[in-house]
Amino acid sequence: MQEFISAIDIGTTKVCALTAAVTHDSLGNLALRVLGVGQAVSRGIRRGVVVNVKDATACVGEAVEKCEEDAGQPILSAYVGIAGSHISTLNSKGMSPVDHRQGVTGQDMQRALEGARAVALPENQEVIHTIARQWTVDSQGAVQYPLGMSAYRLEVDAHIVTGSSTAVNNLAQCVLSHNIDIDELVLEPLASNEAVLRPEERQMGVAVVDLGGGTTDIAIFIEDGLCHTVILDLGGNHLTNDLAVGLHAPFETAEELKLRYGTVLPDRVAADEKVWATVFGERSERSFSRRFISEILEARACEILEIVREKLEESGYYDRLPAGIVLTGGSSQLHGLTELGREIFGMPVRVGAPSARLPIGGLTRTLLSPTYATSVGLLLWGLHEDARSVHRRFSADSPSPHTQWVGQAMRWLRNLLPG
Repeated sequence: MQEFISAIDIGTTKVCALTAAVTHDSLGNLALRVLGVGQAVSRGIRRGVVVNVKDATACVGEAVEKCEEDAGQPILSAYVGIAGSHISTLNSKGMSPVDHRQGVTGQDMQRALEGARAVALPENQEVIHTIARQWTVDSQGAVQYPLGMSAYRLEVDAHIVTGSSTAVNNLAQCVLSHNIDIDELVLEPLASNEAVLRPEERQMGVAVVDLGGGTTDIAIFIEDGLCHTVILDLGGNHLTNDLAVGLHAPFETAEELKLRYGTVLPDRVAADEKVWATVFGERSERSFSRRFISEILEARACEILEIVREKLEESGYYDRLPAGIVLTGGSSQLHGLTELGREIFGMPVRVGAPSARLPIGGLTRTLLSPTYATSVGLLLWGLHEDARSVHRRFSADSPSPHTQWVGQAMRWLRNLLPG
């Protein structure tokens, strides 16, 4: 029986749904082949958070319907991306005794992760991910995968990702309303890293900076483990809004100017170069200095990148990133951003996009773009799920039994519980 994996990326500017069939490559390793793609303009989402459930549910339905029609296959369940400034993270340790006659079992690893996730949280927060950074088997540290190792004691150093219960449940409702089960909610920068990072970058030390429409998501990886994550309420829409205000033009006009003529290197634009656009209160187009447009974009881009640098420095990992920064997301394609980034960060900066080297067939040229890094990464996350140490998504006391979709959510919870 053919197995399928689907992904739904609910962003501030777009909703993208993908469906892929699980296959094998020439070496017998698991791989994917994309069967269907669906996309809709995002509505009811602001800065990565649902602000209008009805509108958000409708645009998710549009994207899903297009994807199902393209694939000729219904979406029964999906990996769903989540972001927003309500996301918080912390590092925690857990421990489990081990029967040395059997060696480390999956249950031992699960108990250690249970211990790590037993942290005090505010009443309105819930755990989304418990991700093992590294394991310690007796006195042997920096173990990446301890299953089967002989030991008396197993410890885990884990990264805990939490989110607002309200924001999580509202997002889930937009998907569950279409009778689609949620395999897992996946933090968007974790999904993006699957699609854009090289193994040597993750090993040496790298930061992924996903520049979306409403948020900028940061994830730091060192020695192949997740060390730190931050979600900022800043993104490409702030660049567009600054341009709209500066030119007294509609947001849509400013977005078009940004995409067609935008650069964050105004010194490289001729002082007399003009562009034409319609502004508020005027029927005919008027001309603008392209350098002036670039100066507006440069100012906001500098602010965003400087805040990213500040957050990286606060993390304590800034000096441990020899592989530098990998920019991804739609706004990473703004001309000159990598050069500006190298100047601000003082380290290597490149733009990351899904590549043909990934174990996914059927990726169109459109999907091989930084704009779709999260969408493609969600498929890869699903493919690699069995090989990673990610704990179950829900804590036992959530969600509220008074929501209309509780039956589906509880079935989802039971599927994720051990045994």
